[in-house]
Amino acid sequence: MLKSGNTPLVRARNLEKVLNVGEIYLKLEGQNPTGHKNDRIAEVLVRNAIAHKNSQIIAYGSLTFIRSIIYFAELYNMKVVIPMFKNERWKKTKFDEKYLMDCRYVKEPNSIELMNELGGETGGFIAAEGLSNTHISQMVLENLISEVLRKMDFKLDTVTIQLGYGYTMTSLYNTFLKNWMNNKLSQFPTVYCGTWEENNRIYKKYLKTNTSQFLFEDFEDLSTEHLPRESFQMDEKLITDTLEAVSETNGIVTSINEEELKNASKLLKKSETISIDYKESYALAAFIKRVEKGNIKKGRHIIILNDAKTIAKVEQYDQSFEIGTDELINMTTTWLVEYRDSLMGTTEAIENALDKGYILLASRNGKYEGICVIVDLGFDHFIPKYHLAYIGTSEKLKGRGIGSELIQRAVDLTDGNLSLHVDLVNKGAKKVYEKYGFEHVYNRMIYKEKS
Repeated sequence: MLKSGNTPLVRARNLEKVLNVGEIYLKLEGQNPTGHKNDRIAEVLVRNAIAHKNSQIIAYGSLTFIRSIIYFAELYNMKVVIPMFKNERWKKTKFDEKYLMDCRYVKEPNSIELMNELGGETGGFIAAEGLSNTHISQMVLENLISEVLRKMDFKLDTVTIQLGYGYTMTSLYNTFLKNWMNNKLSQFPTVYCGTWEENNRIYKKYLKTNTSQFLFEDFEDLSTEHLPRESFQMDEKLITDTLEAVSETNGIVTSINEEELKNASKLLKKSETISIDYKESYALAAFIKRVEKGNIKKGRHIIILNDAKTIAKVEQYDQSFEIGTDELINMTTTWLVEYRDSLMGTTEAIENALDKGYILLASRNGKYEGICVIVDLGFDHFIPKYHLAYIGTSEKLKGRGIGSELIQRAVDLTDGNLSLHVDLVNKGAKKVYEKYGFEHVYNRMIYKEKS
């Protein structure tokens, strides 16, 4: 099972009050392993490289893309090579020297032929953002769009994205079209795109077409390493397909300046306590800008955020914490609601965890919002040594990824020597656990004496 994907889709009720355009849902792609949407693409590219028996993977693209490639390549024990061309000294400060290949001698590093030449010389798989394996990137992001559609029961009015290389836009259109053909989607949602002008050929091409359907606002220059570089030519077919996808969805492309990015990021943190790098706030800023211009009516709106995640701090409980056993028990029984055990059973589990196991607490702004209780069963080989007895979060934070963070930390603490119980009818929870490596091994049966 893939480690990326299945990220939270949360309703932003406080943001709804500010913008007053109906329901607003946020897709938090920052809950992926390295904290970015690019993890979805990187994981599949690395696995594809392994399937083709490549000895290493050559990574080229934005900072977040390369970071994602490194994470999954090392996870699968594959070597990474990062070519460094002229005007790319930023890579020396962002990546370890062991990854870098000095290509500053190349006069015109602007073609797929050069990348293929590097691949041939090194036996490497080419992972060049916006240039190679575009079909894989599109297929992977179609899964992202499908996640959104299913969770929204195929009822939504708008989707807002960040327009970079065009993968997300074309994937949106392809997924809309498939579900419309299968009668699951009655009509195409309108797509809004937030983008920058510098280094974005899709945006520049639309400026030249002078198409009245698209709106282009004043642009403030941004020159940071997170932006796509155009040392290489982008896939021309992808550019054409992207422009067509925007047209077919009655889309609007909006350029965003740095002040708008920062304001959007601050608003999200203040209203929803969700963090996002302001340099990745294009989608949110574009949505806000369209609201302010009166383009968005009340309805159901989705904003896909490349690196947004819930602000939560997960810590291992010890005696230095200023809360006692009674409060831990109260947290557990309150947050587990219908899945809670008897007071006696909960107390026994908490005491076991305090003595031999682990208790993890998730806090936000100094207030505890989640708990994970891990007991020691006393075995080393018969069954897993540790058992995840309870995991729960406060009602207002359910579905925002805090539970996932607690599960991941529990797996890390126990080196995976961990079991848990899940209600057979709780399919949502089962999917979450499977994502982190848990498998359904047997059904638990408890003797109940007949009265």
